[in-house]
Amino acid sequence: MSDATLTLIVLGAAVALFVWNRLPVTVVAVLTALALAATGVLTEQQALAGFGDPVVLFIASLFVLSDGLEASGVTAWAGRQLLARAGTGRTRVLVSLMALGALLAAVVTPNGAAAAGLPVLALIARRSGIAPSRLAVPLAYAASAGALLTLSGSPVNVIVADALQDATGRRFGFFEFAAIGAPLVLVTVAVAVLAGDRLLPDRQATTPEDGPAAVRPVPDRLGARAAWAVGVLVVTVALLASGAVSAATAGLAGAAAMVLTRATTVTHALRAIPWETLVLIGGLVPLSVAVAESGAADLVADAVVGVVPEGDGHLLLVALFVLTVTLGQFVSNAATVLVITPIALAAAQTVGVAAEPVLMLVAAAGAASFLTPIATPANMIVRDAGGYRFGDYWRLGLVTTAAWLAVVVVVVPLVWPLHPR
Repeated sequence: MSDATLTLIVLGAAVALFVWNRLPVTVVAVLTALALAATGVLTEQQALAGFGDPVVLFIASLFVLSDGLEASGVTAWAGRQLLARAGTGRTRVLVSLMALGALLAAVVTPNGAAAAGLPVLALIARRSGIAPSRLAVPLAYAASAGALLTLSGSPVNVIVADALQDATGRRFGFFEFAAIGAPLVLVTVAVAVLAGDRLLPDRQATTPEDGPAAVRPVPDRLGARAAWAVGVLVVTVALLASGAVSAATAGLAGAAAMVLTRATTVTHALRAIPWETLVLIGGLVPLSVAVAESGAADLVADAVVGVVPEGDGHLLLVALFVLTVTLGQFVSNAATVLVITPIALAAAQTVGVAAEPVLMLVAAAGAASFLTPIATPANMIVRDAGGYRFGDYWRLGLVTTAAWLAVVVVVVPLVWPLHPR
């Protein structure tokens, strides 16, 4: 049996186990890496290399930076400032809350943004009389969109940036993602404002003021720790944007500085790191390598290209978007992008499309996890706050996904030309 066939079998088994959802995702990831070694598709060293990959270190450092901002009161203070200016009108409140979620996600990831936004959501719901169910899902969706504003907004962005560097020697710039992220934030807000009341339930629920999020202080002013946290963030972003050092080095330096300046503590920093996410990515990086190097990516890419008439680049983007979004509703977006990236690059090479637009599309499609509460942790974080049931997500989520597809297919080729120069 060829390595490509074995890889596709391992891939299929991994996806099936993720969808089955009876085993922890970390166990599935580790079993996937071990299976690649056991079948001889990868050497033992290659199968275990993902756990030491720089992308894993960088992602861990992002969550320490996020913890420093939250522990020092920066995110809560930002929320209070926004709340004081938002008033109680439905449109203004919704736009302000979603703007907060998007901006926070750009620096503290969508999960952190959704969690940090819950106390603000509780205050808004109480003061304005708007049902939390009309606010919570839009907050989560805005956070997913805001993650596409910067390189550090999501592990997905880091994954595709590394893939581009491996494929072309060029890396997406720190703020380059904003060229697609900003339009997606705007269209996400627009859909929620125009259709949210019709597509979301009007349901009261246990708001964060009654739950764990209520214990977070919402300070009236920033304290010496918050200033240090903001300073560390600014320097880290400057290092990332300049490219003077690698992303992992900049992230680790920023994480260390958050502890040294007492913006957070070692104990809090270690607790803030999502070890499950790191093990998931570390275990699936070898699968991504195997898909690319065994020839499995070419087999799947040929099938994708086969549904694209005459190798049309725009239709290839549509096909890859649909494929990524479909998988991403049941598998984490990081895992989805790790699997789809080599397939997308192989398809792009077959059709003669440049790597940049294809990878940026995969990043956007990977963030479009709107149809189910299990599609992304941000969706789960707001579930209780909005009193949602499983079927409450797909109505607004489907319209938002369609709007994203339209924006991505139009904007991506304008910013990143389809055909290499």
